[in-house]
Formats: sequence, structure tokens, C-alpha cells
Amino acid sequence: MIIFVSNLTAGMEEALDRPELLLDMVKPFYGKVGIEFFIHTFSPHYMEQMAHIKTWTKDLPLAFHGPFCFVEATSSPGTREYENFTQAYDQAFSLIRPFGPCRLVFHSNECFVRPEEKNKLQAQCLSNIEMLIPRAKSFGVTLLLENLALPSKGTPLFDMEEYISLFDRFPLADCLIDVGHLNVAGWDMETVIRRLAGRIKGYHLHDNDGTNDSHQRIGCGTIDYSRFFELYRTYTPHGDLTLEYGSNPLVTVDDIRRDIALISELAQG
Repeated sequence: MIIFVSNLTAGMEEALDRPELLLDMVKPFYGKVGIEFFIHTFSPHYMEQMAHIKTWTKDLPLAFHGPFCFVEATSSPGTREYENFTQAYDQAFSLIRPFGPCRLVFHSNECFVRPEEKNKLQAQCLSNIEMLIPRAKSFGVTLLLENLALPSKGTPLFDMEEYISLFDRFPLADCLIDVGHLNVAGWDMETVIRRLAGRIKGYHLHDNDGTNDSHQRIGCGTIDYSRFFELYRTYTPHGDLTLEYGSNPLVTVDDIRRDIALISELAQG
């Protein structure tokens, strides 16, 4: 198990322009805590900064989140959106290949899904995942398919059962469970973790009120993290844990350090 802090926590752009913010969060943990980086190909400046992260992260553990801003995984071949989708992922694969075999978190959709569109968009997303998995493997990358089903995106592209079934359909992909997304989607935490235990490689941890995916600090919402860690220790005790808080000036570096220490303790029981 490795604990990561998402660069979202320090502000995606600010975290790369002022890397000391992230380094201060993980400094006391002597290389046992790493950083998860979002890859945002829409920003040339951001990608230029990403190309140099190894110079300041040095030997820290690193994890990566695939592109999703202005990248739509339900897009159809022959469209500009599809070309952008494939180019964005090729850029991401090329960027992280020098770091050796690694995993990349994948979002299934950013578009709003109307009920009458679901079947068509879901079928196209499945086709795109099928195309992307071997492409990722050629770069030494394993896709981690993340659960979404956010009410703000309309009808879930994949409901709970459909999401679980992805891992029968795609044996070469693995699973990333976002605990905050479970809460706003109303999915049963134990069912998801128990049934996907053999495929879950990590979790995104943050909190919310059960209606908005607000990426608050743990303890500032309605998620029962005591229960989560009971399930974690039972089913996936080696899964990685990533603090994926939204940038919040009221959450200090010391707060992040305390939360790292807390989840480390809870993970071990």
C-alpha cells in the first residue's frame, strides 16, 4: 500500500508552478508517501511543467490520472472529439512511459447523459476502452477504470452493476474506486468493494454531503470512513490510497499531514 496526495489538493496549476506546496505535504513521510498527478493536455504550459516533475519529485512514488478536461471517452471515430481523445491519451502515455510500468486512471465520460442517449454512448465508450487498453499496454501502462455515476452528469453511463461487470469484460484493465463518487451515486460501498476486491488497485479519498462531488476533506461530509477502512482491511488491505481533495485555502499543509497519518493508521487497523 502506498499513500498519495493528488496535485489537485494544492491546485493543479499552482502545484506545478510552486512544487514546494506538494513537497511540504509529503516531506515528513520519508518517501513513503507520493504524489498523484493529473495529466491535462489542454494546457501547453501545464504539460511543459509535467515534463520536468522528475527533477523535483526525485525518488518519491508517483501515480497518474488520465486526461479528462475537454476529453470525451464516449466520442465517435471520425469526429474531432475522438481525435482529441486519442491524441490526449497518446500524449499521456508518452509522458509517463519513462517512469516505467505504471497505472493511469480513466474517466468514462464527461458529457451529460440523457436517458435516451445512454445505450449509444455506453456502447461507444466500451468500444473506446477496448481500443485503449492494448494501446496503453504498448506503453507499459495499465488503465484503472474509475467509478463515476455523478448526478451532475445525468443518467449514469454505467450504473453499479454495469460498472462491476466492466471487469469481467476487460480482464487487462483494473479498478480505481473513488469513495466520494460512491457516496453521491448512492452505491453500496460494501457490495462494490467485496465484489471487485481482486481487481481494486487503489482508492480516491475525499468527502461530500452525498449530493455534490465537492472533494472536501475527510470528516467534512457524510461518508463513514470508519466503515470504509473496515472494508478496506477486510478485502483490499494492499490497495493504494490517494487524498484527492479539491484546492481549499482553509485546508493547510499541516491538515494534509494529519490526514496522511490518520489514513495510514486506519489502513493498518
